[in-house]
Amino acid sequence: MREWKRPLKYMIEKFKNIFEGLDRAHGVTIVGESNGNGTKVKGKSFVKREPVTNELWQKHLDGVDSLGVIPINDDNKCKWGCIDIDSYAGFDHQKLINKIKQFKLPLIVCRSKSGGAHVFLFTKDYVSASLMQDKLNEIRSVLGYGGSEVFPKQRELKSKDDTGNFLNLPYFNGDNTTRYAFDNNGEAINLEGFFSLHKINCISLDKLSELTIERPETPYSDGPPCIELMAQNRVGEGGRNNALFHYGVYAKSKWPQNWKSKLILFNESAMEHPLSDTEVNIITKQHEKKDWGYKCNDQPMCSLCDKKLCKSRKFGIGLEIMFPNLTDLQVVNLEEPYYYLNVDGDRLYLDSARHLTNQALFQEECVKQLRFNPPTLKTNEWKQKTNILLEGAEITEPAEGTGTKDILKNYLEDYCLNRVRKDDYEDLKNGGTYTKDGFHYFVFDNFFHQYLTRRHWKVQYQRTSQMLKDNLNCFTKRVGKTKLSVFVVSRFDKKPQTYKEKTFNKENY
Repeated sequence: MREWKRPLKYMIEKFKNIFEGLDRAHGVTIVGESNGNGTKVKGKSFVKREPVTNELWQKHLDGVDSLGVIPINDDNKCKWGCIDIDSYAGFDHQKLINKIKQFKLPLIVCRSKSGGAHVFLFTKDYVSASLMQDKLNEIRSVLGYGGSEVFPKQRELKSKDDTGNFLNLPYFNGDNTTRYAFDNNGEAINLEGFFSLHKINCISLDKLSELTIERPETPYSDGPPCIELMAQNRVGEGGRNNALFHYGVYAKSKWPQNWKSKLILFNESAMEHPLSDTEVNIITKQHEKKDWGYKCNDQPMCSLCDKKLCKSRKFGIGLEIMFPNLTDLQVVNLEEPYYYLNVDGDRLYLDSARHLTNQALFQEECVKQLRFNPPTLKTNEWKQKTNILLEGAEITEPAEGTGTKDILKNYLEDYCLNRVRKDDYEDLKNGGTYTKDGFHYFVFDNFFHQYLTRRHWKVQYQRTSQMLKDNLNCFTKRVGKTKLSVFVVSRFDKKPQTYKEKTFNKENY
């Protein structure tokens, strides 16, 4: 691992074929300065809407610029997925590898740049992103990392404008990397060794579909999976009170006669440092007063959640409507930003910041797009959630010339030059444009509703009107006998048509 050799051309091509994904955008991470104490280095991450070129693959393996790839493509398929186990110091990769071997899973463990683990699942052909996501969700839960992120993070992209989320790839700087894969013995392997390991573990669509994970039976296999994980991994300080209260809901349902003793036992067995008798008594008295619901939205439970499995269990959440897990806010960095958000793994498009400041508007979009109406959080809880999302938001940079102003100018030019020309002002009521004395005349309402909305224009009516005035020097005027209110813009120059002359080979005739 120490001797650095520049990756050869065939190695770059091989690496590219393994990790290919969305080809029209990629992730960039600019790392800040390390504080030297093993904690995660803060940096800047954003999506560039530019093609994933051969040069970018080369630079990644050469250690020049790290490449982030979005696994889901425009067909909503992928050929690799990953469980991102975020840990910053002292992560036991060998323990994880042993668990994977125990369950006989076709996975490859790589060290991530933070020191945690990227657990990869590879397929020979493209498979649906939803299938890959479902299998990885099962796997992370049985491995004891139910709160870890899964890539692809989206089951589908909302449009050609959506880019999804990227993952920083292994083997940055080739064989001299700190992001290497481990073999089955927990030894770091070079790039060639990774290729060999990939060949062994890469599975077909049929094998992926048939992949089943046998969960070991535990005393809590009939309850929320988060309780299993808390008992397995032990709850540290900061989450113990919530965890014990949450367990109390389960204990009262399962053991209505002796739930109090079960509460005491769980406190002793599942906490790194058990709560005091006084704290246990407070929680006991709370449960004596009334029957509570599970605290799924609180830590540590929300990080260990497996809702699908929980709903299927006898003492799980059942049909109870829970607040969804909100993750991975993306901000498209335009003059008028818009947003993408993962809601329990489904992709939600939000066309303005108002959907993050106003919970009712957020719920409305969930109903429209996801056919689901989330419960209402308290105002402070909603603000806390959105602030966390905004703090960790991923910025998507638009390609040059694709800003909102540029797009609107191109649309208006097309509308004025290529729509039906009218003979006088009065005809404008039915759409189209009238050109006279170096100006185009048009009715804004027709331009917006008949033209822009059909092109999935995302800026609101009034804001679009103002953008035309502010950025394209449009002005309003009343014209004609009826004093029709129209927008006026300086005439666009008609672009000359260019034709490429076709040549024919006489031998073909």
